[in-house]
Amino acid sequence: MRSPIFLPIAAALLLLVPGCSRKQEHDPYEPELLAATQGPAPKPPRPLAGAHLGDPIPGLTRAELGAFRRGKVLFEKRFTPEEGLGPDYNSTSCSSCHSTPATGGSSRLYRNFFIAMYGFLPVLSKLPDVPSPVIPAYGPAVNASQVFTLEAGRVVIPATYNGLPVTVAQRNAIPLFGTGLFEFVSNQTILANADPFDGDGDGISGRANFDFGDLGRFGVKAQSNNIERFTRPPLFNQMGITSDPFLGSAGAASLSSLAVQATGDPDIPITDNDGIPDPEISKADLGDLIAYTRFLAPPQRRPFDAAAFRGEAQFTAIGCAKCHIPTLDSSLGPVEAYTDLLIHDMGPGLADGLQFGVPSPGGASTGSEFRTQPLWGVVLSKPFLHDGRAGSLREAVLDHGGEAQISRDAFAALAPEQQSAVISFLEHL
Repeated sequence: MRSPIFLPIAAALLLLVPGCSRKQEHDPYEPELLAATQGPAPKPPRPLAGAHLGDPIPGLTRAELGAFRRGKVLFEKRFTPEEGLGPDYNSTSCSSCHSTPATGGSSRLYRNFFIAMYGFLPVLSKLPDVPSPVIPAYGPAVNASQVFTLEAGRVVIPATYNGLPVTVAQRNAIPLFGTGLFEFVSNQTILANADPFDGDGDGISGRANFDFGDLGRFGVKAQSNNIERFTRPPLFNQMGITSDPFLGSAGAASLSSLAVQATGDPDIPITDNDGIPDPEISKADLGDLIAYTRFLAPPQRRPFDAAAFRGEAQFTAIGCAKCHIPTLDSSLGPVEAYTDLLIHDMGPGLADGLQFGVPSPGGASTGSEFRTQPLWGVVLSKPFLHDGRAGSLREAVLDHGGEAQISRDAFAALAPEQQSAVISFLEHL
């Protein structure tokens, strides 16, 4: 049976498709909807293989495919101020930051954006005059504020505010290929891999992050629970596009919660004062945008050669697969993403000093914890790491620290040909 995260959203998406109803087209989710009250109804998993980069998952219904295609158009659409862009923004379209090597991917360094908050962990606050911790490059908050100015084309972020330190971090856009499949991985599967107190003594103590009660899966710090919460905040933070909830907390795996990045409760509208009526994107369009990310197919691995097979063995032998778990079970079948969807302390070298979500157990984040980045298609997402600091996969491996220090040092100790084999393995994923 499919994950309960997806079922109500799938039904709502179908209801929003013009001319589509249960009488006109068989509803593929009806068995699961009935199962919610009548018990499980077996359903074969969808095929996940065979899609080209940027394509939808194979096997979608006509209604799902229609929503995906409309969502892609919206994803690539350049919004204008007359349509609600701004007043503060970094980009004019979703694909501005998710276009490499295809729509839905990552971006080059010049598209990096800044997050800034002031105070001390675990209590951090957004800076004044900006709508969220994401610092806009354009808009009145940049141009009119006494705190922020535009100097030589760059936003100047203060080192302190009200006597408290300002913490600034860069972000490189996360590739979205296959991301929607994480909604089909159960909470139990994710939590089964957590070892918050390092009970087995291997130096790895991954823990779950929670979106104020709901288990996180998405984002650099696994701070967002589902695709709706992963979509609405960037729409507002990066483009200033306001929205009403599509399903709000009804789209979550468990409890209702607050959305990430200071956008407020998922059950209430996001608004601004740019003079354009809110919401600036309709519920139907928001549903299509959610469908696009949800149904975007994962990258397809290249056929392994001898070097890739040797590298795979080395990757496992030096402990990388303890966090980059090759396969997670899901209600759609195996998800071969090479992640555990948990957060891990990556050491002071990668630390950004920021916390989103509520890690558990143990409470506050250390400011150096990050979600295990999925490795499928990793070679397509250069530059690497959360801020794009690594120009090569080898650099990315050697930048690991904290819980990954032992594996990092083991990689550094390998003979050059063994290191090359590991990199070849990663390039084939």
